[in-house]
Amino acid sequence: MTKKEEKILAKKKHIIEALKNSLSKKVYSQITVQDVADEAGFSKGGLLYYYPTKEELYMDLIDDFFTGLEHDHGDVIRGNLQSDERAGISALFVIEKLVLDRKNSRIFINLILYGYEEPKIMDMLRTHLRKHLKLFHEIITDARANLPSRRKTDYDPLFIGRIAQLVVFSAGIFESFDPIELDPLLLVQYINSLFKG
Repeated sequence: MTKKEEKILAKKKHIIEALKNSLSKKVYSQITVQDVADEAGFSKGGLLYYYPTKEELYMDLIDDFFTGLEHDHGDVIRGNLQSDERAGISALFVIEKLVLDRKNSRIFINLILYGYEEPKIMDMLRTHLRKHLKLFHEIITDARANLPSRRKTDYDPLFIGRIAQLVVFSAGIFESFDPIELDPLLLVQYINSLFKG
């Protein structure tokens, strides 16, 4: 990568961080390009040089947001962990990032809302959520591998993974606007129990 490409990437990253800050304070539909430019310390024209459309800006935000989560999640669960430890650590990580981190919860809500207006945005969200679901599926399958043979009525790991996603994402959304100071350790225990069956 050339110095010029590195500089462009750094400026784009700065703009994305400004958009994240804006989304943690306002609803996406109330945020203008000028608001993001002001937050980033750019002129409107300067921002439009890097992101000619709002859609391109949000698409880069989605990639940054989810790729960062996926990368960090992978780093946390790699290594010499037993399958049951991996499930617990995974649950803790996701709860920390999407329930306890209210900024991330607000960004996630805004991305979903924008996705309902823009099919390309929804497609990107769906792709990243499926990657997350696949990771949960692998963790659940691994956590259950060493258990005694299961009953035929047990739920499929993909189903359990989706339920775990719903619990974590919903808890993050609800805690962002109506906090009851949910005990994260109890939530981790619950998600871990889902993973292990």
